[in-house]
Amino acid sequence: MEVERTVANSPAVFHRFFIMFDTKRRGFISGCRPVIGLDACHLKGPYGGQLMHALGSDGNNQMYPIAMAVVEAECKDSWMWFLKLMNEVIGRPEDMGWVFISDRQKGLVETFNTLMPRAEHRFRVRLLYANFKERKSRI
Repeated sequence: MEVERTVANSPAVFHRFFIMFDTKRRGFISGCRPVIGLDACHLKGPYGGQLMHALGSDGNNQMYPIAMAVVEAECKDSWMWFLKLMNEVIGRPEDMGWVFISDRQKGLVETFNTLMPRAEHRFRVRLLYANFKERKSRI
C-alpha cells in the first residue's frame, strides 16, 4: 500500500493499493497459460479512482485473477507502478515468456515501451475492429 503525506506529520492520505495472493501467484505460474489480460475500470462512489487488474486463463479456459490494484487514476504512472510490482512477484515477462493482452488503456502502451520494451503486448481484436469500423463510417 502506498500513502502520501503532503505535510510532515500530517495524516496519511490513501494513494494506491496492490494485492496479489501467494496462492494465486503460485497457481498462475504453475498451471495457467502464459497470457495475462490487463484492464481497468472506474470505481464509483465518493472517492473515485480506478481498479486495475491482471487476469490469466486456467486449464479449463476460466478466468484466473492474478493481481489487482486500486489507484488514483488510469495513467502511465499508475500502470508503471502496477506492472513493476507484478513483475517483482511473478517474474519479468522476458524471462518468463508472459504475453500481455489489453484494450490500449491510457498510458499502457507507453508503459510497455518504457518498462518492458521486449515484452510481447497485443491488443484485443474486437476493439481494433470497432475502431476500424468507426473510422470507415466517417469516410
